[in-house]
Amino acid sequence: MKATTLLLILASLMVTVDAKPNRAAQRKRDIAEQKREQKEREARERKRDAIQGFLRDRDKNKDGSLSRDEFLTGEPDKARGEKRFDRFNKNGDRALSKSEIQDLLGL
Repeated sequence: MKATTLLLILASLMVTVDAKPNRAAQRKRDIAEQKREQKEREARERKRDAIQGFLRDRDKNKDGSLSRDEFLTGEPDKARGEKRFDRFNKNGDRALSKSEIQDLLGL
């Protein structure tokens, strides 16, 4: 009886030890997750910087969007620029928002 009880206790201890997560494997997963988050953060920053750069030169009234006139400033082909503006102005509010500019830039 004592041997059986002792054997059961030892078996439960072994199962408990085996059930603990492997710290090295968990650390690798944590590092991979941190790298993924860093890449996502860098991608968001690149998008933000590209949009801000696009707006910096054209957004004359600094409202964070581009009217048709602001968009066409500096466009060599006004007719083509108007068609592009209309294609990317999804909501028809006669201004390109940051999300519409993001689509325009292909980000």
